[in-house]
Amino acid sequence: MTVQDLQTLERITSHARTQLARLDADMAPDALNAASGYWLMLTLSERAGAARALGRSGIPMLVDEVEAVQAVVLNLQSYEGDDLAVVEGHELLNRVTVLAQLPCYAVEIGGVLTLPDREPTAGEPSPN
Repeated sequence: MTVQDLQTLERITSHARTQLARLDADMAPDALNAASGYWLMLTLSERAGAARALGRSGIPMLVDEVEAVQAVVLNLQSYEGDDLAVVEGHELLNRVTVLAQLPCYAVEIGGVLTLPDREPTAGEPSPN
């Protein structure tokens, strides 16, 4: 995922959070963050900062995070999300789905999950 993808995700989850709060004003903040997928922003923003500090260009996502993006986008339609946010969400979901299918080796550096900027060359050990 790129920084631009993260910004798109922030717009989508913020919109989802606003829509859910409008539909259920009594929803607890933790439940609101979970249902809207806004929790992803906390996790991925920290990972993006760590990746940038390590000089990495990509922000890795775990499988359950990709599934959470899918749920947010699909659910946004059910609670009357803005059409533009829904379209933008589907575009992001398509991109994340394609990226998830590409072979990539994540590396843990100092407890931070990162993506290498390049694939290993022939004869170079795999980072896994």
